[in-house]
Formats: sequence, structure tokens, C-alpha cells
Amino acid sequence: MLTIRKVQIEALSQSMLKHFEDRMIRHLRSSFSEKTMGIGDQELRIIIQSGMSRAESYEVTDETDVERFLDCIMRLGDDFGVNPVTAWAGDILERRDLSGTDKMNLIDEYELFESLGD
Repeated sequence: MLTIRKVQIEALSQSMLKHFEDRMIRHLRSSFSEKTMGIGDQELRIIIQSGMSRAESYEVTDETDVERFLDCIMRLGDDFGVNPVTAWAGDILERRDLSGTDKMNLIDEYELFESLGD
């Protein structure tokens, strides 16, 4: 029988987290090249970790939804949802009746609707 110790689970979890962060660094550099141009990998990793923590505080925890949350940080600023211009996003993120995916879907829909109005 295979026995996995707590230390092994933690090491695996850390490895998966680092893999996700590495993938997000590549994704953000590719999708937001102008905004990430002057940012080193370590600084971008800190932005990603902070964004992941913020996403979790809003119960946005699915990997795809966290990626979408990080995209919002790049598009709308690291204070999106808090500053007056993006308070609409904060209203959505604070809702406890929605899943993380539903929250990110509403944010995407709002942005799409707003961009069509321009």
C-alpha cells in the first residue's frame, strides 16, 4: 500500500503552486506584454501571489477563475474592485450568493458590455 506523508503532500502542493505561478508569468507576459515589460519575474511572481490571495478572499479559487482574476488586475489595475472607477467589480466580488466562476463571468460580461458602449 502506498503511504503519502503530510510532508510529501505539502511538497507536492508547493510544486503545483510554483508550476501555476510559472504558467501565469508566461501567460501575463504574453497577454499583457506592454504592462509587464519593465517587471522582473520575481516582482511579477509577487503580483501573482498577491492576486491569488485577493482572489481567494473573494472565494475565487478555481484555477481558470484565478487566471481571469489576474487578467483583471492587469487590465483594470491592482486595486480593481476597490477604487471608485472599478467599484462595480467589488460589488460583484463581495456577493456571497455567487460562485467564484459566476463572479468572474459577471465581471467579464460587464467589461464586454462596457466595451461595446465605447
